[in-house]
Amino acid sequence: MNSRLQHLLEHWANDRFTEAERRELIDMLQSASTEQEIIPALEDMWEKIQDEGLFSEAQQQTMIKNILDRYPGREFPDKETGKGMHVSHRNWSIRKWSWAVASSVALITGVGIYYLYHKKQAETPAGVAQSVTKGQQGKSSVLLTLSDGSQVLLDTLKNGRITLQGGTVAKVTNGIFEYERTGSEARYNTISTPKGKQFQLRLSDGTSVWLNAESSIKYPVVFTGKERLISVTGEVYMEVAQNPSIPFRVAVSGGTSVEVLGTSFNVNAYNNEQSVRTTLLDGAVRVAMKGAAGKLLKPGQQALTTAGNRPVQVLDNVNAVSVVAWKNGVFDFDDVPLEEAMRQLARWYDIEVIYQQTIPKVQLGGTIKRSLPLADVLYFLSNVGLHYKLEGNRTLIILP
Repeated sequence: MNSRLQHLLEHWANDRFTEAERRELIDMLQSASTEQEIIPALEDMWEKIQDEGLFSEAQQQTMIKNILDRYPGREFPDKETGKGMHVSHRNWSIRKWSWAVASSVALITGVGIYYLYHKKQAETPAGVAQSVTKGQQGKSSVLLTLSDGSQVLLDTLKNGRITLQGGTVAKVTNGIFEYERTGSEARYNTISTPKGKQFQLRLSDGTSVWLNAESSIKYPVVFTGKERLISVTGEVYMEVAQNPSIPFRVAVSGGTSVEVLGTSFNVNAYNNEQSVRTTLLDGAVRVAMKGAAGKLLKPGQQALTTAGNRPVQVLDNVNAVSVVAWKNGVFDFDDVPLEEAMRQLARWYDIEVIYQQTIPKVQLGGTIKRSLPLADVLYFLSNVGLHYKLEGNRTLIILP
């Protein structure tokens, strides 16, 4: 076997990749001259990974699912017959397809590195949540802040229940946070996400909420009174439970308000964006701004609101699927200016983007999975002519 290929694969398996080696391996794996060497080399590497117990069976299955998601309907030649066989979620098994999985992992080395890194992280037992103690900043955790100011790290709660103040009981089921017992007192809780993480919750009225990175929602544990009022920052997607007798209203940072009439919609209200963008997918919403008349949206429309008593601007025929791609784990950069794309990447990968000179006038295209490591995303962007350097893993400098 090619000794250089063997060397790179060993570095990959031991998580000792340099950036130059990562790119070299990707280039080598895409080269036809090494095609015949790849499969046996990766078979050996995959067996080594399994023998040394680097991945649990659950991690292996998750890895395979991610690969099959990336290569749907792919034909792999059967190891024994050589004939093409279709691999899907319904018919794979770890042992039968281990060599195919290994080769696919190498083709998207970021997935392999992700698991090699995260295998080292200890999991918190199910049903146990950690409170934030003095000295814990929680900068990389999803935080639940209770009305008395105490905080809980929701990342540490796997499937299970926790008891909160006033006898309130909450639970996490398959990654969704919701209240099981709320009582009658209208206590306000806040959930906030850091850079690089999303979170999903269900309010007491059945409304489902998805929080994008660096976002927050403040809401009553139980809705009382004549309206359901919440406030949000950052970006959220909501599917509001219908109850015409109790209107649902969203107060957005910057003075925008959204009256919901039973609907699905997205609000992008990051403070480094030029305007608050409210996009309607289904139903109806009325978007208003302090000092300006409100506008009723139809599905496929987007309202732009800015500070300064400016009128609400409505855009027609907006690509709503692209707007909510983040909820499905995707960056949709179809016809997106470079500067806007960089703001999204900065929030997700927790980096600072600096332009050495003027901002390049580049319109991007296509989609990228948010599960990829930053290095792979930047490698793809370099193919559209982007020049950059990364300093200290946290500062991305865009070169002219």
